[in-house]
Amino acid sequence: MAAVLLVLCSGEAVAEMGLFSISQKLTETAARSYLLSHMSQAVNEELQAEKNALVDLNRTGNGEISAVSANTAALNALKAGVLSRLEKSLNGTVTAWIPVGSLTEIGIFNGRGPGVPVKLKLESSVDVSFQTEFCSAGVNQSCHRITMTVTASAYSQSQRFEALVEEHTETVLAETVVIGEVPDVALTES
Repeated sequence: MAAVLLVLCSGEAVAEMGLFSISQKLTETAARSYLLSHMSQAVNEELQAEKNALVDLNRTGNGEISAVSANTAALNALKAGVLSRLEKSLNGTVTAWIPVGSLTEIGIFNGRGPGVPVKLKLESSVDVSFQTEFCSAGVNQSCHRITMTVTASAYSQSQRFEALVEEHTETVLAETVVIGEVPDVALTES
């Protein structure tokens, strides 16, 4: 029994020494990784759950696209869903993982081995914005694109594992090529 207790205490002492070797940069990298993975997960889950079309196409009598417009109700529902998911997953006590090799001071082991859990108390803020653009896609063709940008910043208020990180991701939500009629005659200036 005493031997088991000695082994457990020794293991705890080694683990504590390893945790002291975690630098602020390493903590920030782990927090950044946590932030990015949850941002991507929230966007993917909301896009899969979204049932409404994000873009409405208006057509002429011939079936040609005459106008492209964003479905603002669907975009606002998507924004609300992403914000809600991220508020739940990015605030409070979270677990970030640091490879055990990074806890040693041996360069060849850096970034390798199983993950060691590090508990961070995160306070986060998230912003979701949309950009829409028209760009040329060829002769008498235009491309309409809607992009969603998610920006998140997180602060770990732990004295031991302090971190302040900010990340953003961009997702193309819709891309439509509008084809117009090609003119029969091309006029040039002389």
